[in-house]
Amino acid sequence: METQHFSYGYRLLLMLLIIGVNGFFAAAETALISVRPSRLRQMAEEGVVGAHAALSLLANPERLLSVSQVGLTLASLCLGWLGEETLYGLLLALFAPVATVATKTVLGVISLVFAFALMTFSHVVFGEVVPKNVSLEKPDRVAVLAAPILLVFYKLVEPFVWIIERAAGAVSRLVGVHGHHRGAHSPEELKYVLSASRADGHITRFEEEAMRRIVDLQEYNVRQVMVPRNQIVMVTSGADIDEVLQLMSESRYSRLPVCERQGENPIGFVHVKDVLDFWALRRQSNLRRRGVEPFRVASILRKAPIVPESRPLQLVFEDLRGQNAHLAFVVDEFGTVTGLVSIEDVFEQVFGEIEDEFDLQAQRPCGHSLSFEVEGSIPIRDLEMQYGIELPSGEEFETLAGYLLLRLGRIPVAGDAVDYGGHRLTVIAMEFNRVSRVRIDRAPPPAADSD
Repeated sequence: METQHFSYGYRLLLMLLIIGVNGFFAAAETALISVRPSRLRQMAEEGVVGAHAALSLLANPERLLSVSQVGLTLASLCLGWLGEETLYGLLLALFAPVATVATKTVLGVISLVFAFALMTFSHVVFGEVVPKNVSLEKPDRVAVLAAPILLVFYKLVEPFVWIIERAAGAVSRLVGVHGHHRGAHSPEELKYVLSASRADGHITRFEEEAMRRIVDLQEYNVRQVMVPRNQIVMVTSGADIDEVLQLMSESRYSRLPVCERQGENPIGFVHVKDVLDFWALRRQSNLRRRGVEPFRVASILRKAPIVPESRPLQLVFEDLRGQNAHLAFVVDEFGTVTGLVSIEDVFEQVFGEIEDEFDLQAQRPCGHSLSFEVEGSIPIRDLEMQYGIELPSGEEFETLAGYLLLRLGRIPVAGDAVDYGGHRLTVIAMEFNRVSRVRIDRAPPPAADSD
């Protein structure tokens, strides 16, 4: 009898050990899937033991899953083989004093059911759920602790894992899964992560919005953010220094595009620093009564990159940064310059409107103001970001003026109005055929019930 009790005690200890092994593999798999690789790289740089092993496992996600599944399967099979028989025998021994010939079969069935339920409960709670919860709470710490042991286990079962990987790969290809996914997130998933991070207080609203706009940057091209040609302030190549300075003073721009003759394509641009350097040199020469070469725009002309209208905005940013350029000329399919884009235009798509002390401040709605004015050239995206007004977007237009032209179906005149989404958009100023200013009237909120 004592030998039997010792045998059951030994089996129970072995069951607990197997449940622990199962829990280890469950925790290791969950931790390594949940942990951020950037966090592991940081820990590796800090010299944390196990960080390099974890990064090695994450380098091949399919192999990681195969190794952990081999461990989990072996542990579960051993637990099923040993646990059910052990618990069944223990329960039969407990019921033996009250067992009779008539009740023996019933007690046997009850023992079997209880043994299965108890083993399943122990397996799920202590071998799966609790270890995974711990890993989700502290994935980085669990990952670096478990990774070295998991690597050793992989070396022991490497041939078996190789067979599993090949078999799983073949079956996956049959069902159309090619195994190229490496834990990458789609833009929508990234936005969900940003929302969750802000809800948990890890990032601010400004940070969330900026990162969302960076994710959306791939959806925009140059044509949607450029300054149209009819709004570009240009200087001719034959202009003298006083004309250039006068134009810079009036426009408040530090860079002016240059064209050979009025109306032609720009050939480059001049920078205010170069113009002022020449002006200072001429002034000093006049004071010393020395001659100076006449001012020529060509002598200080700088080249600007040329990009097509369809070029994605993120690539334009890389172009400008790579060439140390601040602006680029935009051309259409026929090679005609249709606009100008600056690095500031790209930044504004991420951080919103950027205005310095010389920019003309648009009339912004204050508090619950029901009426305000905007430029007709304001992009639809800026109208939504800055004023909370959502207009339909389409390939036919990018600005408020374009939307009004589409809705009216003709060239507007001052006083024309369009209603949309509780707002009235009224044209209040035209410059030739261009919508210059628009007044936006918001519908007043419904009056509260006097009752």
